[in-house]
Amino acid sequence: MKATIQAKPVPATSKGSGELTRLAEQYSCWVPFTGDDALYERRLVFDNVMRPDRIGARERFEATARSVRDVLSQRWVRTEETYQRENPRRIY
Repeated sequence: MKATIQAKPVPATSKGSGELTRLAEQYSCWVPFTGDDALYERRLVFDNVMRPDRIGARERFEATARSVRDVLSQRWVRTEETYQRENPRRIY
């Protein structure tokens, strides 16, 4: 089973949002923190199993950290697959 992240457009709300949209599409790294596909909200609920009014700063920090780790893990897997496919030279 292959995990993938779907790129989503960045809302045009600030200066430079066109550049953010281009980068999000290029690197497939747009991460929704709220909404239906929200990694952060899912981590808050599933990891803590607490009422929202009982969740403290530490739980919010951990949910954010785990959400970021989820994205980085998926990106790392894709990078390793690319290395295997392309067989690039590496300098250590």
